[in-house]
This record gives sequence, C-alpha cells and structure tokens, in this order.
Amino acid sequence: MVIAEVLLLGFIGGFLIGLMGIGGGIVLVPLLVYVLHMTQHAAQGTSLLVLLPPIGAGALYLYWKEKSVDLPAGLLCALGMLGGGYAGAFLAVGIDPRYLKEIFGILLMFFAGSLWRKTGGPRVTAARTTGAMSNRRLQLLGVLALGTGVGIMAGLLGVGGGALLVPLLVLLFDFEQHRAQGTSLVALVPPTGALAFLVYYKAGQVNVSYGMLLMPGMFLGGLAGGFLAQKLSAGWMRRVFAALLFFLGSWQVISGWWK
Repeated sequence: MVIAEVLLLGFIGGFLIGLMGIGGGIVLVPLLVYVLHMTQHAAQGTSLLVLLPPIGAGALYLYWKEKSVDLPAGLLCALGMLGGGYAGAFLAVGIDPRYLKEIFGILLMFFAGSLWRKTGGPRVTAARTTGAMSNRRLQLLGVLALGTGVGIMAGLLGVGGGALLVPLLVLLFDFEQHRAQGTSLVALVPPTGALAFLVYYKAGQVNVSYGMLLMPGMFLGGLAGGFLAQKLSAGWMRRVFAALLFFLGSWQVISGWWK
C-alpha cells in the first residue's frame, strides 16, 4: 500500500512539472509530510533527491517543439539556482521551517493575485515573448539574479523553485505563460539542487528508498502534464497557474500556523 502511495505521489508531482513548469517539490514536500508522515527536513531532502535526475526532460521536449523555451535565460536561471540552492540549504538545516513556510506561502499568494490581474491585460505578442527589456544583456543579468534568489528559497524549502520562477518571469520580464514554463523547465532539468541535496544528505535528512520510488511516476506524470499544457491557451494556463499558486500558498501558511 505504501509503495502504491509513493508511486501515485510521484505521478502527481510530475504532472505538475509538465503542466505548470514547476519543480513539483512545492506539492511533493507537504504530501510527503502529511501522507507518508516524514519530518519536514526529511521531506525537503527527499524532494531534492527526486529532482536530481532530468525528470522534466520529456515535458521540456514538448515545450521545445512548440518554441516555448528561452534557452539562454533558462541556463542562466539554472546557474543561479545551483549556487543559491546551496546557500539556502545551508541555512535551512538550522532553521525552524514553520516560519519559512509561512513567508513562502504569503509570497505565492501575492504572485497568484498579480498573475490573475495580468490575465485581464492585452496578450503579449510573439515579438515580446523573450521579455520587455530592450537590452538583452541587462535582461539576462536580471534573470541570473532572479535564479539566484529563487535558488536560495528553493534550498531553504527543499523545492525545485519553479513555483517562484515562472510567475516572476511573467511579472518581471513579461514572458508569455507557456514560454515562462518552458524556460523554467530548462532550469529544472539540470541537477541545480545537487549542492543543496548534499547538505541535507550529510545531515541524514534524505529517504533514499522513497526517493527512488518517486522518480518513475514523476517522469511519466511530466509527460502527461506537458501534453495537456500544449492544449490550453496562454490565458487559461495563467489563470490555472494563479489558482494553483494561491491554493499552495494558503496551504503553506495554514500548515505553518497549525504547527
């Protein structure tokens, strides 16, 4: 029964990777805590283990076929997240995660509201999908800084970081929704959480058995989610993403207060 639950949790996390371009850890961590009764730190460390292989590669391929990927921006996000993730994980091991969850949840709810309001604005044209900033170098430097900041939060909370990266690419750099999600997957396919994972592993906060069972479901779920995402319009995707962010943010805040 436990094996079936773990496989199902992996599929759910992978489906969200493909559908929303997020790392899946934002959902996986609380599920590991509440369904499998893992400690918060162990759930975060196990989530980082699951995200080490390129489980989002299948979903990324589907986005790439639709030309919904900014490769340079994605690679810079990955670079920033690698260093930021290590710093965040180093801090997280000695911090009560309750406060981090509350802050993270409030941020997600704020971004959800901002994204929802943006759905009423004019559609971004193809010429602007790589961002509104006229200076490409300046834009890429901003993306690198963004990736570093997101990596710190990801290391603190043991998540992939896509739940923050996607809305910020839309809000700060005017990415179209599908392109933001595809670019986020570029940053999530490399093992950007490797250094953060090592910190948790050295602290004995990783369940390797559960992590290995989660991986197959994550890969298959990513394919299913990526296929569905290509069938939805950008406006619908943004609304669905905003609703999901608000739900996840509320969940983080309530679970933090509850404990």
